[in-house]
Amino acid sequence: MSLLSSIAKNTFYQAFSKFFGAIVGLLTVGLMTRYLGQTGYGYYTTIVAFLQLFGVLVDFGLQMTTTKILSEPNTDNNHIFGNIFTLRIISSVFFLGSAVLIVWLIPYPLIIKQGITIASLSFFFISLQSIFISIFQKNLAMAKVALAEIWTRSIALIGIWLAVYYDLGLLYIIAAIVVGNAISCGILFLASFKYIRLQPAINFSVWKKIWSTTWPLAITIALTLIYFRADTVILSLFRPQNEVGLYGATYKVLEVLVQFPYLFLGLILPLLSNFFITNRKMFNAIIQKGFDFLIILVLPMIFAIFFLGEKIMVFIAGPEFLISGILLKILILAVALIYIGALFGYAIVSANLQKKMIKFYILDAIISIILYLIFIPIFSYWAAAYITIITELIITLASYYILKKYTHITIDLQILPKVILASFMMSLFIWLLISQNLFTIIIVGMIVYFWSLYMFKGFSKAMVLDIIHPFKS
Repeated sequence: MSLLSSIAKNTFYQAFSKFFGAIVGLLTVGLMTRYLGQTGYGYYTTIVAFLQLFGVLVDFGLQMTTTKILSEPNTDNNHIFGNIFTLRIISSVFFLGSAVLIVWLIPYPLIIKQGITIASLSFFFISLQSIFISIFQKNLAMAKVALAEIWTRSIALIGIWLAVYYDLGLLYIIAAIVVGNAISCGILFLASFKYIRLQPAINFSVWKKIWSTTWPLAITIALTLIYFRADTVILSLFRPQNEVGLYGATYKVLEVLVQFPYLFLGLILPLLSNFFITNRKMFNAIIQKGFDFLIILVLPMIFAIFFLGEKIMVFIAGPEFLISGILLKILILAVALIYIGALFGYAIVSANLQKKMIKFYILDAIISIILYLIFIPIFSYWAAAYITIITELIITLASYYILKKYTHITIDLQILPKVILASFMMSLFIWLLISQNLFTIIIVGMIVYFWSLYMFKGFSKAMVLDIIHPFKS
């Protein structure tokens, strides 16, 4: 099986699980928004956003670092992973425990404090899952990860439905999510035995090596989350919870959308790390193919959501969340920047250029916090949405600048006009069918888009056959 076929097969597993997760995730959003309303969903959004700020400190960049270190030649994977596992346990207990203690000192409503206390367990299991996923990424064996994702989503959906059906309230919904993540963590833990012998270890020389690799990444991730999630936390402190709910419903849809590039990028990270050392031409080629792939995915989203934003959010969250559809039209531009920025970010990690990005992340974090604090109290979620676009643009441009300067990559934009033309064709059909059922519009739009892209030679039959080759056997 060719390397491209292996990537394609594992991408298929992840794509299937992410597609399943996206559908189930949107169903859970629909259940929760209709049951909790704007204010109740605002409570939930605040709980998640608050813990995510501490969750990034837990991660400390270890997921990407683990994949990178385990992919290096002549590495004692068992010993390295044992040390990383120990570090993850310590950081999870410390930072998530701190989050629980701190929230009781903040003048949030009691239900938010209780929710954060319960949900911290969910974030603990997620933090362990992330480093186990690195093992399967390194071995291009993502079927187990896909299975764990399906179990997590399914159990959470059933638990949320039961909580809604029996009118048990927000805290029971959060408990259901905790149970789903605990089971998912257990599946990955058991499946990892095939590839690694887990023995928790404390070796300070290894910790020093991990620290030297991960600290620039940890800082950049922490600063990224400041501008990516601080808007919601600041919104929750200065504006009513119903406004947090409207913004949070939109963000939940965005979180579904931004998952898709990472399932692909997680698989090519080991290749980028290897080829940066051994074959710079292949390093550039992988970045170019990744760029083309992500452009093909994200540009039609922008065009479609321009026409369908309100229709999508009303369908998902209910008529009470109509404003969320307008916010979606704005924030989809941030999604596009995240897609491309993520590719450049992974390439930067593979080339050990994380330290070069720190000054840009610090600048971006300072700018975003100042703008959030000035404008969110006045303009609410509108300010949060537009400032998010600005901050994502800064990081995407900075990432490309660093890559261009130190690795001399070149990005060919040949695919761009073809994708734009195909997206225009799709938009025409969406406009003509705007009064029809949302599913009908989406299906027809996708058919028109990919047919148009094929006719404009945005992709070839040979490319498709190469991708699906592993499933012939």
